[in-house]
Amino acid sequence: MKKIDFHVHIETALPVKQSAYYFKDMCERHGYSGINILAFCYRLEDNKGFYEKCNEAALELKEEMGDGSYAFCCLLPEKDFAKQAEYYMSNGFDGIKLLRGGKPNYYKNFPYLYDHEIYENFFALAEEKQYPIIMHNNDPAYSWDISKAPERAIKMGWVYDDSVPTHDRYYQSVDNILERHPNLKIAMAHMGFYSENIDKAFDMMEKYPNLYMDMTPALNIYEELSLIRDRAEEFFLKHGDRIFFGTDATNHLVGEARMYNDKKNTVTSHFFGGGEYKEVCGKRISPVRLPKEILENIYYNNAMRFIGKEIK
Repeated sequence: MKKIDFHVHIETALPVKQSAYYFKDMCERHGYSGINILAFCYRLEDNKGFYEKCNEAALELKEEMGDGSYAFCCLLPEKDFAKQAEYYMSNGFDGIKLLRGGKPNYYKNFPYLYDHEIYENFFALAEEKQYPIIMHNNDPAYSWDISKAPERAIKMGWVYDDSVPTHDRYYQSVDNILERHPNLKIAMAHMGFYSENIDKAFDMMEKYPNLYMDMTPALNIYEELSLIRDRAEEFFLKHGDRIFFGTDATNHLVGEARMYNDKKNTVTSHFFGGGEYKEVCGKRISPVRLPKEILENIYYNNAMRFIGKEIK
């Protein structure tokens, strides 16, 4: 079965050839035909043109990886988003990655959710041109309750107080955008954290024909879906033509980063493998039982449809 890791990240700290070495090794070990490089990393400040350099490196890495790999640009926070999108999409990028307006730890530095007016021209253009967008919006509900947050979320600074908009407010921002622009081609990274409310995911997929779900871990989404395995199966069967897969790997895949990426691959492979309930890497997973054609869509075909590429 052909697979692509359609959600990986790049940092410019490494030479492009070294990044390609790590990603090619990952692809060989896990059976991926290529990657989709998202040119955005967790930096709160645009230090000395960091994001521009990240975009440049993403295109170089796409070329270095060869046929079958793709790249999504990031948008610089201080410039016109619509003009940037036109520029980058006409200069080799396959789509756009949004994070800053939807990742809560950025809010103090960039207090504009996606439904703010500064994004309006961009979303209008993206809807018209059908630019593919992978959007990170929200974090798990436990991020607003430190007593429930796991150690990794606390360590990464992904736990919030009342100085940050609420979990529900982030959901509402996406609702507002899609009500204004119902034909946007958007994939919600990490299933949009709707694994906590799958009925909402059903409603959105039925209402918005160009909405996709990106199943890239946060691993908690696979535990949450395991608790409602039959309902999760129903979701994948009904909307299996608009769901795709990624791992969130970074280009410096050594040590702890490599081990964590391997853990994500082990958990997701078991979840989609149709086997028996068991604990996998400390996660309680009940696999979904899906036909081969749905799995082929999730692992490869839907990603190609999303970016308008031929399925080979």
